[in-house]
Amino acid sequence: MRPRRRTRAAVLTAVAVLAVTGAVRYAPEVVALARAKHHTEPHPPDDWTKKGNYLSAARAYPSVVEVLDTDGSPYCSGSVVHSSTGDIVITAAHCVYGDGSYASGLSVAPGRTGGKAPHGTWQVAKMWVDPHYTKGGDENYDYAFLRVSRSDGTRIEDAVGANQLLVNQPYHLRNVTTIGYPDSNNSGDQQLACTLETFQSGAHDNYREMRCGGYSAGVSGGPWLTLAPGARTGGLVGIIGGWNGGGPADNDPHEDAISYSPYFTTATRALFDQAVADEGGQEEN
Repeated sequence: MRPRRRTRAAVLTAVAVLAVTGAVRYAPEVVALARAKHHTEPHPPDDWTKKGNYLSAARAYPSVVEVLDTDGSPYCSGSVVHSSTGDIVITAAHCVYGDGSYASGLSVAPGRTGGKAPHGTWQVAKMWVDPHYTKGGDENYDYAFLRVSRSDGTRIEDAVGANQLLVNQPYHLRNVTTIGYPDSNNSGDQQLACTLETFQSGAHDNYREMRCGGYSAGVSGGPWLTLAPGARTGGLVGIIGGWNGGGPADNDPHEDAISYSPYFTTATRALFDQAVADEGGQEEN
């Protein structure tokens, strides 16, 4: 069985090796925060009964996107992030960078269900990944911002809405909705959603953790949202990613029920600001 989140061969190399050998250097602000909260934050309960729910096309979240490869096949998830430019999407860094190079020919399809894209697709024009990830393999920075566009000029945020990036939020949050596109047991190509509490991970203190079944390969980059009742967009507090691509060791008996998110800090905001200002970044090939 393929690793639950590493759906491109390119992401199976340098970052994974660095994590295993202990060469990853964690961000000082993340380490300090984890240590400060280690003895005060509650840890996830050993409850494995919660399962995600597949969403029909009518119930799918429009701002949640399926990331498509050059040939149009899906392999990761993501979401639209609110910005002044209206064209920014977030996904996991390991979805767009690996083996020392960036992916090319990518597009995103908001609310895609059953292979149909009700809002159309947008091409990825540019990508931003933190140098801590590209140069040091630091999975605390396993997130990427994408600038997207399409030929008719429609901004993706105007078409489907967007989620507000939130940083430095508590690890322990209630009623967080995690959404992604698993490629196992998902013959309908539907979004999988689960709403529950999140915690500081006991296994990996630098990460936020949720426990809900069904999150197999393909969910990388899927958003963790705080939503008001009935809302379709909300606060973006994380994405599926981080340690081991966003989940436990591949032989863990709960590998599809434990998901991690990198902790969003001021560094996350700074990278987002670069994307909005169109500073730096990697042009699409």
